[in-house]
Amino acid sequence: MKDNNDVTLPKILILLVITVLSLFLLPTCSPETENKKELSKTPNKVNVLWENRSFHSNQLADSIASINPDKFVVNLEGPGSAHSPSTGPTYDNLVAFLQRMRDKGYTGKFVCKLETSKGSYEPDWNGKDGLPSINKDSIPQDTWIVYVDYFNRIQDSLTLHKLQFSEVMFEIENAWFFKDKNNKTINKRTIFPLIRDSIKDKTVSLSATSDWEMGWTHWEVDYYYVQMYDMCWTDTTSKVLCGHNKYDSTRVAKLIEGLKPTMSLKNMNTKSDSIYFIFTYSPLDDTTKLGKIIIHSPMFGEMLTKDTSKQYVWTRKEFTEFNKMFKDTFPNQSNTGIWSYDDVYKNW
Repeated sequence: MKDNNDVTLPKILILLVITVLSLFLLPTCSPETENKKELSKTPNKVNVLWENRSFHSNQLADSIASINPDKFVVNLEGPGSAHSPSTGPTYDNLVAFLQRMRDKGYTGKFVCKLETSKGSYEPDWNGKDGLPSINKDSIPQDTWIVYVDYFNRIQDSLTLHKLQFSEVMFEIENAWFFKDKNNKTINKRTIFPLIRDSIKDKTVSLSATSDWEMGWTHWEVDYYYVQMYDMCWTDTTSKVLCGHNKYDSTRVAKLIEGLKPTMSLKNMNTKSDSIYFIFTYSPLDDTTKLGKIIIHSPMFGEMLTKDTSKQYVWTRKEFTEFNKMFKDTFPNQSNTGIWSYDDVYKNW
């Protein structure tokens, strides 16, 4: 019987050839590819990308697909809004935008954030394109009906393309439907169940967004998105949270330390997979006369002037470093995201 350990010379040569060829054929990874891999890792992953304006383009869609977050939040304006690449979008543009993401490999969920700000109600929503006409001056608490009517219409059409939204989000600030005709605040727990009951597609989740409010768990919503860019209001003496957010080798650690008191004071480190902590890349300059940015701090896409030396826009690698340390420091919080992604992709 032939010895199994008896390896002939031809076999050795074949093994050598295979080894050499495999070395040459191994794929190489560019820095860009490595960056994408880093962002898709757990727990480093950025879970939510969220646009500020209703921006829709092939380039934006491709960028979202390359990062492939768990959710992408689409800002949907009313049918009365102007037609442009940063408004609306029209139904046809919305379909093309969502389909482009799918075609480029996006596997996450689409979230609809309706533009419910008071200033856009009359020109963009009320009675537009066959929507209900509800007088905000006499019955403001019923204005939500207009938004849900439009969402139902869009959702029905998107289902035909298999591009439907899995979730619809309402911002609780600067909207008519949380005030009565005497300008008295209405309990969110009263409004959200009405909204849910009026959504035709019962598979759709309901979510809310604002600053941190512990009471959100009683509003009968499924998810809550914490806007983590008004932190200076919590501690106006902070030298880290109130001011410019320029990256350097020590900045991430300082920023996390600055967030610790706020996270503790407001009980924001309460474990819940339904909470998403959202940071901003909005380029707004909200500097006060005292030199403190108090409205949108901390910002990661700060653009002060046309002077490029004062463009404090964090790179993908820098934000990933912050994202990882945030999740490591506050381990109860597994979900993070970025608002104003339409400003991010141009720099990443």
